[in-house]
Amino acid sequence: MSGELVLMYRLEERIPLAADPASRPVERWTVSVLLDRIAAGAVPVEIGYAHVLVFSLEPGRDIGELADHASGTWIDVETRAEASPVSAGVGDDPGQTGHILLLDRVWLDPDHRGRGLGSIVAAAAIGRLGRGCHLAACYPAPFEETSDEPADRARAVEALGRVWSTVGFRHWRDGVWMLDLTTADMQATLARLVNRAE
Repeated sequence: MSGELVLMYRLEERIPLAADPASRPVERWTVSVLLDRIAAGAVPVEIGYAHVLVFSLEPGRDIGELADHASGTWIDVETRAEASPVSAGVGDDPGQTGHILLLDRVWLDPDHRGRGLGSIVAAAAIGRLGRGCHLAACYPAPFEETSDEPADRARAVEALGRVWSTVGFRHWRDGVWMLDLTTADMQATLARLVNRAE
């Protein structure tokens, strides 16, 4: 494939005007994915997006509690009741606040799927937005339902797991996959994925 991907990052931040701004434990990022063919007169075309959440996870919270296991979506910690204390890899220090990157979803236009671009977008976004985070998490599940058959969904989840494993994610539990950002070299991962896609 010729050309290059252009990723445009946008942070959504809401500040209530009727009250004192509270701490915001969630950063909500949208990453627009454009394909620039680098031809004379060519205009970059948007071919997909990624949604990334960066949580300041309070001590005692379990990253698995933030995933809705039925839909594969992430639950906003600002609206949840107090969670039971468990060690989820947030750190060994029970008083430590962990910064966790959640790869909520990556979507590509169907014409651009099957070329390894989703893994490239994920690795690039994690490399850029995961600075200061010690873990990245994802919940590989299709958010576009094409079949009501449970076996079809299971195959789609398995296929997505294989995709995210190329980025370095490993299954943790209850459908949640983790990537240790303290040991991961996302630039090397990105270079490997780009070379594989050529």
